[in-house]
Amino acid sequence: MSTYFTIGEISKFFNISIKTLRYYDEIGLLKPAYINQDNKYRYYSIEQFMKIDLIKYFKITGMSLDVIKDILNSECSIELVMNNIKIQSSKLEEKINELTIVKKYLDNLENNISENIRYGLNDVFIKYNEERIFMNYDIVSNNTEELDLNLRDIILDLENKQNEVYVQMGSTVQYKVLKDENKIIYKGIKAFCKDEKNQNILPEGEYVTLIFEGSLKESINHYKKILDYIKVNNIEVVGDFNEIWLMPKIDENLEEKSLVKIEILKK
Repeated sequence: MSTYFTIGEISKFFNISIKTLRYYDEIGLLKPAYINQDNKYRYYSIEQFMKIDLIKYFKITGMSLDVIKDILNSECSIELVMNNIKIQSSKLEEKINELTIVKKYLDNLENNISENIRYGLNDVFIKYNEERIFMNYDIVSNNTEELDLNLRDIILDLENKQNEVYVQMGSTVQYKVLKDENKIIYKGIKAFCKDEKNQNILPEGEYVTLIFEGSLKESINHYKKILDYIKVNNIEVVGDFNEIWLMPKIDENLEEKSLVKIEILKK
């Protein structure tokens, strides 16, 4: 005669919640060996211990409950088990590669932010940069609202066509328009990643730079600060401004507090 255990006992024996055991019963993965018809209490037999161990084992590998159910219903056919192990191993390999890319992005982001904020916020300084490669999307945005909308399309393109998700991004801001007309025009959006068909280079050299924390809508004041610095120090510059979005952030009131770098190449 088999020995029976309550659902609570099974929960403790195998470290599986009662809610999960009830769900396994509901989907037909692990039904109790016996149900008392008077009080509807569920009881499991000692013969089911191996099945529960197998469910936990297969679940650790990341297999779905439907796949586990198919394997157990096939009386653990070696061919079926091996096939699903290969499939799951391939899925895990893809996940590892994806997580490796994410970790690389986070490491680069940490290094980039640390390297930049050591100069302080809201103060103009001169910083040497090595050559940087980027993809350019030749889209003009006349204000931050247009920039946000254009950015959505570019991010989708990076995800769908370029298979790039975790990239540093920024924009080109026209120096002459800002200096002469006191307004910001975003002339193109940069994605700092390599692409053979669309490869551009920010040259190495010293850049007049300012880093601020806040909204892009307030950036005109920071650009003016750089323009004043250039004028006071009689600095010659080359080309347009680079506006690089180091890290997007918002506060508890959903106000933008992004970390943004503005720079322009010194002649």
